[in-house]
Formats: sequence, structure tokens, C-alpha cells
Amino acid sequence: MSDSSSYNWRPETLVSERLIIRAIAEGDAASVFAYASNPNVTRFTLWDYHKSLEETMEFLKHGIGSYVEKAPDPMAICMQEHPDVVIGLIGCRWAMRKNQCMEMGYAIGEPHWGRGIAVEAGRAVIDYAFGKFEVERIQAHTMAENSASTRVLEKLGMVKEGTARSALLHRGRFWDLHYFSILRGEWIAKAP
Repeated sequence: MSDSSSYNWRPETLVSERLIIRAIAEGDAASVFAYASNPNVTRFTLWDYHKSLEETMEFLKHGIGSYVEKAPDPMAICMQEHPDVVIGLIGCRWAMRKNQCMEMGYAIGEPHWGRGIAVEAGRAVIDYAFGKFEVERIQAHTMAENSASTRVLEKLGMVKEGTARSALLHRGRFWDLHYFSILRGEWIAKAP
């Protein structure tokens, strides 16, 4: 059972070279809907593109409710010059708390693809997770066809651990999944 302070917990706001990465809020619905309603964005996600603003509101309420777990997931990615406009989401949730393992996931709006946003946000969130949480391992997975996400994880210094063949039945077909991870010691060794 969580104590009452868990219900008010929010992740810290992170600032990187170009980005502000902060807790989500219900007021973010319009900007989240603007990118989450694009089927190209959700091509390789486990969630489907949003068909209405109401669907986005429910998505955000669920995300805010997940802060009770005291994990930075989901967090809004915003450009510094527009801190109220969400261009994507990123986060680390507990995969296996007793084993000090978190799983990272992200989605970025299509107009911001290819600009290094996911890598910059990923570095900030991994720094935060290793700096503030008792976590030894941060892992991520991507559908094998998602070469852009594979490049992001490689640029973050994550190690590809392997491919699980036909590991996911999603949208009427089986998908191979690539699995990646980085350990606390590896991240610290790469730090400037």
C-alpha cells in the first residue's frame, strides 16, 4: 500500500541543451494529441494512434496515475523555447524493482524525427534514473523493423543483448523484438 505522499509525487524537471523534460499534466492534452494522432508515430508502439482528444485525456490521466509508483514515466519532452508544448514522451518505469531494473520507452512527434531529440532526452532520463533511483540496469526493447529506435539505443550506449523471435503478437502479426540494456557502471564509465 502506498502512503499518501505517493499520490502527489512527480518526477523532477530535467533540462538538457535544447529540451525541458517534465511531468505530464492534463493541460498537455492538445499538444500530445497533435503527435499521438499520427499513425506514423505509433507504427512501432504498443499503443494505437489517438482518435480523439478524449482518448488523449484518458491516456494522460492514466500516466499521471502511474506516478504513484514513484518512477519517471511518462515525462513530457518539450523544446526549451516552448515548455508548454509536448513534442513527445519518454520515461523509465519499474520492470523489476526487487532486481533494481527499469525499462525505458519513448515516442517523438514526426516533425522532430532525425534531430537527435530522442537521444538527448534519453541521456537526460538515464542520468536522472541512475542518479536518483536504486537502479542497476535500464533496459529497452524495440521491434526489429524499427531501425530508427535501434540507432537511438545504440547512440545511448546500450548493448544489444539479442533478438527474441516472434516475441510479440500485435496488430494481427508476430514481431521480432531487439533487447538492449545499460548497467550503472557502464553509464558512469561513459560519463564525461
